[in-house]
Amino acid sequence: MKYLFLSLVCFLGMGNTLNAQEYKEMIDAGNYPVSEVITSAEAYFENIDKGKGSGYKHYKRWEYNALRLQNEDGFLNTDLENMQELTRYNSYLNETAASRASLLDNWEELGPFNYNNLSSWSPGLGRITGFSIAEDDIDHIIVGAETGGVWKTLDGGATWQPLGDYFSNLYVYSVTIDPTNSMVYYFGSRNGLVFKSLDAGATWNAIGSIGNSSINKIVVNPDFPDILFATASYEGIYRSEDAGSSWTQITNDDRGFDITFKPGDTQVVYVSGRQVHKSINGGVDFTTLAIPSADAQMMGVSQDDPNVVYVIQSDSGVFGGIYRSDNDGDLFTELDQGSNNYFGYSTTGNDNRGQAPRDMDIDVNPNNINEVHIAGIQTWRSLDGGVSFTCTSNWLINDAANQNIGYCHADVDVIGFRGSTLFVGTDGGFYKAEDTQNLTANYFEHISIGMGIRQWYRIGVSQTQDVVITGGSQDNGSSFYTQDTGWRDWVGADGMEGFVSKSDPDTMFGMIQFGNMYRTTNQGVNVSGINTPDQGEWVTPMEQDPTVNDRLYVGYDRVYRSNDNGTSWTAVSQQFGTDIDHIKIANSNNQVMYLAREFRFYKTTDAGATDWEQISTPGGFVNSIAIHPTDANKIAVATSSNNSVFISNDGGDSWISYKKNLPNFSALALAWDDNGQDGLYLGMDYGIYYIDNMLEDWQPYNTNLPNVIINELEINNTTNTLYAATYGRGLWASPLVEDNLGTANFITESQVVLVPNPASSLVTIKVPHQTEADVRVFDTSGKLMIYKRDVQLNSQYQLDISKLKAGIYFIRINTAVGIVTKKLIRQ
Repeated sequence: MKYLFLSLVCFLGMGNTLNAQEYKEMIDAGNYPVSEVITSAEAYFENIDKGKGSGYKHYKRWEYNALRLQNEDGFLNTDLENMQELTRYNSYLNETAASRASLLDNWEELGPFNYNNLSSWSPGLGRITGFSIAEDDIDHIIVGAETGGVWKTLDGGATWQPLGDYFSNLYVYSVTIDPTNSMVYYFGSRNGLVFKSLDAGATWNAIGSIGNSSINKIVVNPDFPDILFATASYEGIYRSEDAGSSWTQITNDDRGFDITFKPGDTQVVYVSGRQVHKSINGGVDFTTLAIPSADAQMMGVSQDDPNVVYVIQSDSGVFGGIYRSDNDGDLFTELDQGSNNYFGYSTTGNDNRGQAPRDMDIDVNPNNINEVHIAGIQTWRSLDGGVSFTCTSNWLINDAANQNIGYCHADVDVIGFRGSTLFVGTDGGFYKAEDTQNLTANYFEHISIGMGIRQWYRIGVSQTQDVVITGGSQDNGSSFYTQDTGWRDWVGADGMEGFVSKSDPDTMFGMIQFGNMYRTTNQGVNVSGINTPDQGEWVTPMEQDPTVNDRLYVGYDRVYRSNDNGTSWTAVSQQFGTDIDHIKIANSNNQVMYLAREFRFYKTTDAGATDWEQISTPGGFVNSIAIHPTDANKIAVATSSNNSVFISNDGGDSWISYKKNLPNFSALALAWDDNGQDGLYLGMDYGIYYIDNMLEDWQPYNTNLPNVIINELEINNTTNTLYAATYGRGLWASPLVEDNLGTANFITESQVVLVPNPASSLVTIKVPHQTEADVRVFDTSGKLMIYKRDVQLNSQYQLDISKLKAGIYFIRINTAVGIVTKKLIRQ
């Protein structure tokens, strides 16, 4: 053992490592051009191994999203800018509510709400970045989903409720329940933003910000709840004395990770960044403890012995060591110098991979000072005070069963005890272990069932009455949905593009990162890899020929075609020099195809028999291409140029801006509808919008839909359903506009009369004759407030509006003989 006394310890060479990874700080700061961050990251990764644990995957995820979300100037809008734009757009919707078309969109959440493993190697639900448990009720828990908002359960995870779906920010990295008042919640987001709720998550307000970094942790002093502590990734450690309205940096540490009080004494506060610091006066002053500096440090304490402090360190992403103090941090003993890597993929600690501090945490059983749990990619347990550790989970579900240890999805963001129960937040969901002493295959229980937090990249939808949908998602592979079986997981890793064969709905194709492909011919019972000719972008484009069975196209740095479902491949384009981002084939003419790579646009009219022709673009990074279903020369593109949509009627020779009244969010996904009116749907990072030849402006198509990133839109023309793949709130479906407006308007607005009853909260709806109808009440922002389905309307029908606050609303009555919208004023 080596004993460390009060001295300053530094590691030579650490600064070079950190400087080499300055792209991470640039990402977190959020105020650098996307192109500059990419240049920095590519320089860092140029000469290092890009395999598991290197951080390359996480960078490529960021790059993919950043290129799509960047504005016309090449920067990412801050969350504050997006909030301001959402406020402006909602005001515009209020002002124009009476003149907008009645589209009657109605989005339904399809999930998945659990994982259901068929042949995936690491099934999961979605990423959990933080959790907090009410002091007075262990069943009252809130969790944060990275891009899926805050969720709440009051029954220990049996059911979950999303909080703030219509709030303007769904990015969450830390959550906290006030230990003195369980109605008060906090969550930490990006750009230094902290949000607070006084009504258990029903409403949220931004409070004082902390620099411009992601908020890793927020802790409330249980004795003085106006005193808060928070850590910010690249901004350090902060304290507030006014419940978060203002913040003061409390150490000179430029990183911020962990915060904990000494059990039973809130005057003693431990905080950590690169170093570990201690305060004995409630956080007013801090002393740096005698423990070596590191990339990141986190701490664990226990009520069983409040004098003991454990500290774990990371070293370039891998496990760097564990230390223990038995005297409040005055003296530390080094227990393990990092000879075993507890942050990697190996269940014996025998690899050099790791993703710390992203995947790194420690906690100690409050009833047993010698039971220490740490986590990185997997979870580990020590029963001898941190001297030795045993792996308690395996990220590969079948291997976990064979080893008789728990299955817990890879990449553990956060762990923590409440009583004798250990809770774990991972990239695949939220887990708990109630019996931490006995290690079995059932060690962990998945308790995020019911949360719709899947981060979809792409989906593919069949054109059958009994719809089949396959999709690829971040961290949680590819899954498919049928009405009979629900969701089932069939490919692991990061799931990307996929589609259902047009000739056989039992046959599906899926991809993982960089264009590796898989195929099943029996809905995932058996899965085989496809030999591909190259590797491509993080999300590599793949398309099925709309006419010829078994013909596939894939885009790497050139386009390849297979005529035998991927068994063999032939190049059908010139080499482009950089990887292709999008390929689209015209449904009306399979010889006409378009592709985009970054800002460049290409076209072929002979399916690649000759070189593709570079054609004009409207400018900006191309995010989506949609070809009109009956006109191969009519195309729409969503670009970063003015965050807008452009349409060409001549195969790309000229372009018309369709910015019109769109909000200033990022245009990400397009889908044409074959409805005879040139119906076009657009998905942005806030909402879905619709326009056609009968409309002058875009109409919001968002009823019931959360404010979440829309990565792809797909249409099933057999069922007339639109599907939206969201990045953080799963899959959603709505009827098409065609379904809603396809009936003749035989009932006029003047024939429908509303008769409020001043003595009650009932409104009588009078119509000229009895009819069955759907009755919906919207507020002025378009949010659905009341929905009554299949009611019998006549002069006696009474609608209860007691749940509505005073204000202006709109009642839409959809009957078999027409659609009418009436204005309603609630006194």
